[in-house]
Amino acid sequence: MLFSEEYYHDLIAKLGLPEMPILKVKYQGKPSVNLKNFRLDFFKISKQLMKYVSFNNITQLIDAGFTFDIIEELHDGIIPENLTIYLKKPLEYGGKLEFSNMFLIKTRPFKNILDTFLENQIISFNLEHPGYDRNKGFLLPTEFYVPNPEGVIFLPALKDFAGAGGNTSTDKMSEIGSTMFLKNDGRF
Repeated sequence: MLFSEEYYHDLIAKLGLPEMPILKVKYQGKPSVNLKNFRLDFFKISKQLMKYVSFNNITQLIDAGFTFDIIEELHDGIIPENLTIYLKKPLEYGGKLEFSNMFLIKTRPFKNILDTFLENQIISFNLEHPGYDRNKGFLLPTEFYVPNPEGVIFLPALKDFAGAGGNTSTDKMSEIGSTMFLKNDGRF
């Protein structure tokens, strides 16, 4: 059952992205795409997008908490750690591999939140429409709410919410250090 748009706004807010705009899209069938070619095309356009963003959206990148080193990696077409290129509309819902259908988002925790948001809708649809097939997988919903930020960079309200370490730290070692004494059993 597809719930109302308000329901899905509430869901994405509860997951941690209250400011993410969403858009309802309709299933348009399996795209006839060669998976190998799709991956190559996605990689190619992703490099172009990163270069475009690094030259034209420097202020937004800095506002999103990206360092000059990361911006330099984007200049070179390198996907930095903890950064993902996300499609607004999946191909099955009319999405295309073009800048207008792509945006940059930090992987942890924001991409993971979006993945959970989409997975919840697919699971909910499949619970109401049992049709799982071992060979074909889950059924895709006939209507689907997808993330729809305006630009090519998603700027969450909680900037600097998560660094590459996965919590509010900037790297993995800081994360380990910040949790080192959480299990203190009183012996020291």
